[in-house]
Amino acid sequence: MNKRVLYIEDEKFLLEQIQIALEEYFEIIPASSAVKGLELVNKMDFDVVLLDIMMPPPDDIDAEIVGYGRTTGVEVCRRIKNMKPYLPIVILSVVRDPGILSRIKEAGANEILYKPALPNKITEALNKVLDIGSSQTKVP
Repeated sequence: MNKRVLYIEDEKFLLEQIQIALEEYFEIIPASSAVKGLELVNKMDFDVVLLDIMMPPPDDIDAEIVGYGRTTGVEVCRRIKNMKPYLPIVILSVVRDPGILSRIKEAGANEILYKPALPNKITEALNKVLDIGSSQTKVP
């Protein structure tokens, strides 16, 4: 059985393309917004999360705090880690700002990939964090 990946991405084209490219290796569950992604983390079990950084913030996040969407993924990552600390998170983003990347690592991201990333690079990163995650005890 393939590992279940939650992919949180607000760009529909990328969401669909990555799902198609990786479906042979992983069960990809798409979420087209931060809100939907957080809802799914709450409702379902996943082996790993693939997360965009830049996306519209949920209504309960002050848009100014997340740079009007520029760093929404940092807060989403933090919330996911608060809900399920054992869940590995791979960031897939165009953001290369060292300050933002430092914040995303502090929020609990395990790996960072830059768009555009080839499917084999995404697969490698997901497998890497899954190997790390499998050596940790999962606590519900």
